Amino acid sequence: MEKVDLLVNNNVDVKGSLEFWGDLDSYNENLLEFKNSLKEKLKNLEEDKNNQDWQNYSILAHSMKSEARYLGFKEEAEIFLAHEQKGKENEQNFIEENYPTLVNTVNKIINILDKYFDIGEKKIILIVDDSNIILNFLEKSIQNEFDIIKAKSGEEAINIIKSKKLYAVLLDLNMPNLNGFDVLAFMKEQKLTDKIPVVIITGDDTEETIKKAFNYGVLDVLNKPFTEDNIKRVLMSIKNSYERDNI
Repeated sequence: MEKVDLLVNNNVDVKGSLEFWGDLDSYNENLLEFKNSLKEKLKNLEEDKNNQDWQNYSILAHSMKSEARYLGFKEEAEIFLAHEQKGKENEQNFIEENYPTLVNTVNKIINILDKYFDIGEKKIILIVDDSNIILNFLEKSIQNEFDIIKAKSGEEAINIIKSKKLYAVLLDLNMPNLNGFDVLAFMKEQKLTDKIPVVIITGDDTEETIKKAFNYGVLDVLNKPFTEDNIKRVLMSIKNSYERDNI
């Protein structure tokens, strides 16, 4: 399977791990839990290092080693093992000198597992516009690459934003009742504009309107009428925004 091949190609012993976990579903469940815990464990490990609390440093490194081994990250587990042992020996110099390697190892595991859990899952884009013509044109243009959710009002959009993990939002400004600015205000209040790129869709390209939209932290503008090339441009802006955040 393509997903498992990604792990195997990164020297993860999936076969050996499945002998322990029994089936792929159990393995994946624990793999995801491991991935989600790593940043917090790294934070705690660094605090122990800075406080020279070598006993707790060693205990946490031991936990990371054991989980990595059970999940097939054998090479990475050896790095955690070295820190476990040196923590027991209060070897501060070794830990300080080799800590950047440990950090890189954790980030490497997270990067591999981020890709692993993304395979086969299309990212979701929410399109918000009260025009069926606009909704259908945008959907047709990007549905091969993304899963599309459509909303025809600000109220509907906010409910979707609350309940779905979105890759991006394409948002019309001029809608009855709750308009696009109301949706932007909600997203800003919930600190979502920093996490979900928003491209506004508008036929009003006046300086005042565009400036007001960018004050909410929108990423880009798709001016009506637009073409498929314009759509490709804003999709590239969205992709680039994620790449900048991961630098």
